[in-house]
Amino acid sequence: MSKSKGLSPEQHLEVGSLLKEARNNLLIAANKTRCYRRLSDQLLAITDSFMSQRAWLERTLIDDVGADATVEGTHVRDVYFGSMEDVDA
Repeated sequence: MSKSKGLSPEQHLEVGSLLKEARNNLLIAANKTRCYRRLSDQLLAITDSFMSQRAWLERTLIDDVGADATVEGTHVRDVYFGSMEDVDA
């Protein structure tokens, strides 16, 4: 049985965009629920909780294409941690 080679650079870009959008939506929800401090804090904790997974995916992408590469015009370091505009442009 062959081992999967992992995500293509384009798939990394798509996953990065999805994770940025999820993070952004959680931040918006946390901001809107500030009147419920505990809930707002929990949403912020959820937002922070998947940082190590994003970092792992970033390292995997860099290992695949190099630290100075771009994927469809987006620098590899911006795929998972850049602004939303870096992917949507």
